[in-house]
Amino acid sequence: MAKKRGHILENLSLVSYLGVSMIVPIIGGVYLGRWIDSLLNSQPIFLFAFIIMGVIVAFTNLFKIATKDIDKKKRK
Repeated sequence: MAKKRGHILENLSLVSYLGVSMIVPIIGGVYLGRWIDSLLNSQPIFLFAFIIMGVIVAFTNLFKIATKDIDKKKRK
């Protein structure tokens, strides 16, 4: 039972790590884009640019996490 519980917690940890590593760059891009747009009075230009950059960074993080896990399994 203890081994199964540890496996569940490990999976829960991985899912939350993936979620955080994807949502933080996107939300950061939204806030940074809105802030720059408010400073320069150029409404949606920087907002869209930083949202796109946030999505690219989020998927890059996802790819790095996935390949790290694959490399770890190959070593075993």
